[in-house]
Amino acid sequence: MPEPSSPKKGSRGTWPRKRARRIYPSIRSWNDSDDCKPLAFAGYKAGMTQVTMKDLRKTSPTKNQIISVPVTVLDIPPLLVIGARSYKKSHDGLTVSEDIGAKKEDIPKKIRKNVHIPEKDGFEEDWDEARLLVCTQPQRSGLGKKKPETFEVPVGGDSEEQKEYIEDIMGKEVKAEDVFEEGEFIDAIAVTKGKGFQGPVKRYGVKVDRRKDENPRHIGSMGARGQGRVLNTTPQPGQHGYHRRTDECKHLLKIGNGEEVNPEDGFNSYGLVKESSMLIKGSVPGPGNRLVILRKSLKKDGKLPVEIKDINTSSQQGV
Repeated sequence: MPEPSSPKKGSRGTWPRKRARRIYPSIRSWNDSDDCKPLAFAGYKAGMTQVTMKDLRKTSPTKNQIISVPVTVLDIPPLLVIGARSYKKSHDGLTVSEDIGAKKEDIPKKIRKNVHIPEKDGFEEDWDEARLLVCTQPQRSGLGKKKPETFEVPVGGDSEEQKEYIEDIMGKEVKAEDVFEEGEFIDAIAVTKGKGFQGPVKRYGVKVDRRKDENPRHIGSMGARGQGRVLNTTPQPGQHGYHRRTDECKHLLKIGNGEEVNPEDGFNSYGLVKESSMLIKGSVPGPGNRLVILRKSLKKDGKLPVEIKDINTSSQQGV
């Protein structure tokens, strides 16, 4: 008789509960695109506010009515392309082939001090896939920090189109308008707010056992087989927060300038958005001032039209 089996039960959306490797995430997967352009972008989380907009969803109970929606404000200074990285396909997956860098005179001096730029000028070997090496420009945001973040951004199209695009954009800037359009759905990837070492009550929501006099916040049994075999779903104390998480299918409402969203005295613990801003419906992972990576949604295609009537710029915005 075959052994009975069943699919895994329970949500894997909040697993694993361990610290992220770094304070900003990397892109693990993305939608393939025939358009030769960057497939991801990044911005700093400035705060939250409200917008008054017309509900254009076909199946909504408030269809064609004016509604108030909470939105997240991202500060999105352009990304600077400092190089590119090529990959070859092998039996172990993609392996790095070579890195090329932009000309040093094309990179501002303040950025050259804080990032590593590859020395090669062009690709010399054959490759199957290439990605851009980009860095943020925090000095053009409301943060006031100096050291930029560097990460890889995938590019759509075939290998020949990617090569021409990379050679043309090397040392130039990538704006949010070059990647996304207003009304489409995107995924927001970030590292959540860290809360340190916590017990099972706060970490898993275990009920406090009032009958226990000594340890009412401890769990009871760790499993049917005892401590010799403990499942990863068993509530235990450990790291809570500072996890890499993805918030899927977020609606991109607007890409505009900072003057439209800035409150009178700036965002709490952030300041003013100097250049471009992005409004995303609802919340995104991470606290204020943290870098959020944005990509096109893996689960929801298409666009939903947006008609914003007013943006709240009062002075009580926060995260």
